Amino acid sequence: MLAAGSRLGPYTILSPLGAGGMGEVYRARDPRLGREVAVKVLPAAVSGDGDRIRRFEQEARAASALNHPNILTVFDTGSQDGTVYLVTEILEGETLRGRLAGGALPARKAIEIGIQIARGLAAAHERGIVHRDLKPENLFLTRDGRVKILDFGLAKLQRSDIADAPTILTGTETGVVGTVGYMAPEQVRGQPADNRADVFALGAVLYEMLAGRRAFQRDSAAETMTAILREEPPELEVSPGLDRVVRHCLEKDPHHRFQSASDLAFDLESVSALSGTGAVQPPRTLRRRGYLLAAAVSGLLLMAAFLLGILAQRRWEPGEPPRFQRLTFRRGSVVDARFAPEGQTIVYSASWEGGPYEIFTTRTDSPESRPLGLPPALLQSISPRGQMLIDLIQEKDGSRVGYTLAQAPLAGGAPRPILEVSRRVYADWAPDGEALALLRRDDEQGTWIEYPQGKVLWRPEGFAWGLRVAPAGDALAFCEARDSPVQTVTMLDRSGKVVARSGGWSLPLSGEGSPRGCAVWAPGGKEVWFAASRQGGESGLFALSRGGEVRPLLRVPDTLALLDIARDGRVLLAQVQRRSSLMAKAPGEAAERDLSWFDASRVADLSADGRWLLFTEEGQGGGEQASVYLRGTDGSPAVRLGDGRGIALSPDGRWALAGSAKGLTLLPTGAGEPRALPQPASVILRGAEWLAGGKQLLVLGTQPGQTDRLYLMDVGAKTARPVTPAGVRFSVSSPDGSRIAVLGVDGLKLYPIGGGEPHTPPVVLLRKEHPILWRADGRALYMGRMAPGGYWIDEVDLATGRRVRWKELRLADPAGFEFLLMARGGTAYAYETSSFLSTLYLAEGLR
Repeated sequence: MLAAGSRLGPYTILSPLGAGGMGEVYRARDPRLGREVAVKVLPAAVSGDGDRIRRFEQEARAASALNHPNILTVFDTGSQDGTVYLVTEILEGETLRGRLAGGALPARKAIEIGIQIARGLAAAHERGIVHRDLKPENLFLTRDGRVKILDFGLAKLQRSDIADAPTILTGTETGVVGTVGYMAPEQVRGQPADNRADVFALGAVLYEMLAGRRAFQRDSAAETMTAILREEPPELEVSPGLDRVVRHCLEKDPHHRFQSASDLAFDLESVSALSGTGAVQPPRTLRRRGYLLAAAVSGLLLMAAFLLGILAQRRWEPGEPPRFQRLTFRRGSVVDARFAPEGQTIVYSASWEGGPYEIFTTRTDSPESRPLGLPPALLQSISPRGQMLIDLIQEKDGSRVGYTLAQAPLAGGAPRPILEVSRRVYADWAPDGEALALLRRDDEQGTWIEYPQGKVLWRPEGFAWGLRVAPAGDALAFCEARDSPVQTVTMLDRSGKVVARSGGWSLPLSGEGSPRGCAVWAPGGKEVWFAASRQGGESGLFALSRGGEVRPLLRVPDTLALLDIARDGRVLLAQVQRRSSLMAKAPGEAAERDLSWFDASRVADLSADGRWLLFTEEGQGGGEQASVYLRGTDGSPAVRLGDGRGIALSPDGRWALAGSAKGLTLLPTGAGEPRALPQPASVILRGAEWLAGGKQLLVLGTQPGQTDRLYLMDVGAKTARPVTPAGVRFSVSSPDGSRIAVLGVDGLKLYPIGGGEPHTPPVVLLRKEHPILWRADGRALYMGRMAPGGYWIDEVDLATGRRVRWKELRLADPAGFEFLLMARGGTAYAYETSSFLSTLYLAEGLR
């Protein structure tokens, strides 16, 4: 037992928190960051036990590889005088085992806890880590309502790129891994266990929360394991939908369970959001009668069928709740989907397991999909005559350079080119199958809509996407990003007049790899349906009438994209998961480290010495609005600095520049108060860079009706002086702050910040290459570009134009690469990747 006031490494022990089979836990203080932490130590009595030490190190390795709000955060690990310890965040609350001492939980609370556990497991499984010992003792309920998964001591790391961890055998019999009562049948048999074993354990935990008793509790361990292998747990007194979810987790055959924790989380969310009956516990005399009624009307059973992807083989009847059928089962992104004219075949474009985008077909009566055999392409539309509009993807040197809009028969045949463009065109057939409606965009003309092709009908004010023609051909519907970060659904008639508009929505933007769906005309053409959410409010499917009225169709807690509606009202939906991740290499380290914090971490700036990363959290983890964070590239925990979007770090590291709808703000990275900065008159700021000395900012901005240019402004000043003409694409300032390397519409130029004529260096630019950093002596630039399998950086001499390959970064997912930052001297770097994962569903009964 460690005494209060003693030191363990840099940590000062304050008091004991508890003890378990794997060690003692203490409250301690980290004097370096002025915070309290939990320190878990391996007892001295077993410090010589090699197996116990390996298990302890296993827990440290597994937990430190994870970063998720529902998984205990590991800060540090170390040893002192033979004492091995692990440092984690400190938790206030109780274990789920302590909560269950009072009996069963309300169904709604059990679902809420189950969703959080499933999300945490999904994050672990995505990193190749299986917990294998999930139980109420390893689940902690914090006072603010968050669930934390503890103790990855039995975790099996399955991916060789994380670790090659040995299997640890524990329990009552040789070969049994885990805790009796929560082990999956394959664990009881001593067989290999994958992520589906965790799904089984979570099912057992869900059962215990709902029933107030264990699912397979018997008088002895041997009898309990026999029950796991051969028996079903007693009936739960909950809604049929929730009971089916729990029993689907507890299937004996792992192939019959949920195949991922993500699917389980989605289904639990849907039970909670759609049935609204999770917390209802009717009196026992009425309960069975309620079940008979539910069976008679099939409502809740049909909902459960959606959640489990097991659909009754019959058509939807009016009056029933909507039901859903999963159509795709591979890991990747569905970009678009359409019903074929006969209504039973579904055509969709997708990228699976990082492969190229292809066009596939599937049927509602089969889980199989088959490729059409076309070149890499994206689906746009299908005419009543069975003609597809597709985007053929043009690539050069591994990079996408443009698209060819083409027509291809669904029955088979070579595509016929219609239009070649550098940016994606949104196209749809008119009802006659001959005329086309096009939504186009380029740098010079902005965005415009043609209907029919060649006749400019309208010019949206901002970015627009997702054009669809009404069933009668008399109107168009599309989405606009008029007032970022909110978007608008718009209808036009054939004359270009706005018929209806609904704004203030957060819509599934059509980015790289994301579904391209927006507003889709409902049968009859009197309204359009769209998937959207309002910040901090409702999320799901909605309908906008031609009169401007909005009504809800379906409320869900997840992100959906609406892709198509059949003539009989059936709907194609994509469930969307997006994650933006941060990767960084710290100074002096050989390997990169994942610095992602929540679900949408966006890189902002890297300190000059490469030790600190400024980033923005834009997803649900960042709260109702974006949040600015600072994190050490050594992997230390992130610190929230304030609201807004991160822009730049000051040279001395004391301030972070952040932007929001209210303007620019200086956020202190240490002690201090935020300082609002004045907004330069008539300049809309889009980015900024702190110049050497920390007294001036080089800002990227625009004025109404113009394109981006660079301005120079003193910190705190109300005016900004133009430094470059309009048309700036990339820029980076020299180490001494005297020059700017600017890549614009007229090539690469060096602009003196103090004023004067620019200099054009003799540099031959490569396709999609841009400057990312000056060499320390100011005589060369590091130029980066995407290349096959990664990102290449050349050192280019500004006097001679001579280039030398300086570094080749091999990226795990080059398609998701966003942006790279390098520290002065090139000793450290950070970059961002974004991934979209989506699953296609068929929905019936929405109205």
